[in-house]
Amino acid sequence: MAKLKRVVGIDPGITGAVMVMDENGGLQRALRTPILLVKGKKVYDLQLMREVLRGANYEADKEGGTVMVGIEKVHSLPRDGRVGAFRFGTGYGMWLGLLSGLFLPYKEVTPQRWQARMLAGYPRGEQTKTSAVVVSKGLWPHIPIQVKADWGMADAALIAEYTRREHRGEDI
Repeated sequence: MAKLKRVVGIDPGITGAVMVMDENGGLQRALRTPILLVKGKKVYDLQLMREVLRGANYEADKEGGTVMVGIEKVHSLPRDGRVGAFRFGTGYGMWLGLLSGLFLPYKEVTPQRWQARMLAGYPRGEQTKTSAVVVSKGLWPHIPIQVKADWGMADAALIAEYTRREHRGEDI
């Protein structure tokens, strides 16, 4: 079996992000969820989403290894409006479709699982996002989180790290 060379973490919301790391947890690429503006509305940029995934797979293959993807397993909440919930589910489905279409192995990870491990000892609840930013900046000081709109990168990075540790059999 080929050795794991790349790990991808995906926070699938329109304000989410995607993170690519190497086998040792080094940041390779971090970006907000690829979107386009169409008639003033944000829509998922499927071509760029695909290229990010293909690029991670290409780099892993070039190094004689494989890629593993961790994607946050999401669901709508009672407070979500119908339009927002539908849009959120659409993005999640697009990511899953791309992963399946590109034959990339992936694991769906609930927020409760990755947050329990990666944010242990940090405030949760209303402070979960802030804690995720603090932890991710501690692990990757050069992660390009500069404004609140970048906070999805923190989640994507921590999902990737959770997936990497789980794949390695580390205590999770």
